[in-house]
Amino acid sequence: MAKKLLFVVYQSPVGSIWVNEAFRTAFGMYGEDLEPAVLLMNEATVAVRPTCKPECLGLLPISMVKRYLARYGTPVYVVKEDAERMKVTEVDPEYGAQFVSKAELSKLFHEYDYVVFM
Repeated sequence: MAKKLLFVVYQSPVGSIWVNEAFRTAFGMYGEDLEPAVLLMNEATVAVRPTCKPECLGLLPISMVKRYLARYGTPVYVVKEDAERMKVTEVDPEYGAQFVSKAELSKLFHEYDYVVFM
């Protein structure tokens, strides 16, 4: 049985190495008998906005991860309260993001064998 691994991105800015690195690392886990997922919280929740284009600021683009999300079906979670605080009112459907409240985070963390904060 594959171990479940949750990558938690909580650092800004979106398009920084952290958001991209979480997805890149998650996609690399499929060859290691691990089931990865990504949780975006704090400022990282901005990544799921359809208008998010960090490359306009000279940062790493995140659009390339969508192709792999579709291929692998990697779960993406977004902290609801943080998304509201960051005014994320529209979510790019290609992320297939599931909103979780801060009250549900403890339960979510316990569903995974490993939780990595980045």
